[in-house]
Amino acid sequence: MMGEIFALRRLRWKLTLSYTLVAAVTLLALELILAGALVAFLNSDLLPRLVVQNFRDEVAPRLERPLNQNPPNAEAIREELVGFADNSGVRGADRPPPPPTSLGNYTADQGALLVVDDRRHLLVSVPEMQGFPEGERFDAESISGLKPLVNAAFDGEENSGQLSSNVRGQVVTVTPIEGKKGRVAGVLVGTLGLPNLTAPLLITVGISAIFLAIPAAFLGALFGFFTAWSLTRRIGRLARAARSWSRGDFSVMTKDRSRDELGQLSRELNSMAAELENLLQARGELATLEARNRFARDLHDSVKQQVFATSLQIAAARALIEKDTDSAESHLSQADELVRQAQKELNGLIQEMRP
Repeated sequence: MMGEIFALRRLRWKLTLSYTLVAAVTLLALELILAGALVAFLNSDLLPRLVVQNFRDEVAPRLERPLNQNPPNAEAIREELVGFADNSGVRGADRPPPPPTSLGNYTADQGALLVVDDRRHLLVSVPEMQGFPEGERFDAESISGLKPLVNAAFDGEENSGQLSSNVRGQVVTVTPIEGKKGRVAGVLVGTLGLPNLTAPLLITVGISAIFLAIPAAFLGALFGFFTAWSLTRRIGRLARAARSWSRGDFSVMTKDRSRDELGQLSRELNSMAAELENLLQARGELATLEARNRFARDLHDSVKQQVFATSLQIAAARALIEKDTDSAESHLSQADELVRQAQKELNGLIQEMRP
């Protein structure tokens, strides 16, 4: 009995441990999935497309009027770009310009916005950069992957996927600015250097796995303990009923009204116990009937033999009663003894036949 109870307790703790591990592993898996999804998003073409769409909807319409003036209003264009840069976080207008360098070395907060007219001259850059002087011809080849995007924009390409690129964390976008009669008056070039977030995300996942997995594991263990306790308690009732049935006590029934598999098993076992009890009762009645029949046969044979022997003694006494009185009395005495012996055997058999 103690072994079975211990086994049930082992099952309870096994279930509790499984819930704990599932909760902790699930949380860690979700964190890894989210981190992987974020890294994949930053390295995909979806982010540049969204940037191009944002430039097309928010910035390009405000640049059409100053760009289409003759000559283009560079200061108005600069004000629009600085305002957008401040609001979007590309670069604060109050920050000093970066040192002369190529755009490919910019970090996330050192992105640049540049407006190039239809003559391929750089009108405005935010921030101003010595490596890209305003009013001079814009060298698109100095930025990796930019020249084909600029050419596509001036050729009338409107697909955002063909006007953006994401190469090794450097996002480059080109947005056409509409001019008079539907022509392309210029393009808005945007660059943004994305940091490598793989290592920081892995560190964040590791730290959060430590600080979040502990409460998640605790909640999983708590939930698993009570769930396993309910399950093992029901199994324990089945085990106790089975032990009673093995001892021949079929009065014990399992009371489980739930509609799950254990409840169905309990009802099936109760039905089986009732059928076994009826079967054993029928077998007992049949055994009693067979014993009575056997006693009746034994009684019949014994009485038959005693009566036959008694009849022989009485016949002998009747034949000798006139010739030899002593011999006749001896036969009568033997007959009397046979009668008493028959009565004794009858009483014994009757006692054995009684329940």
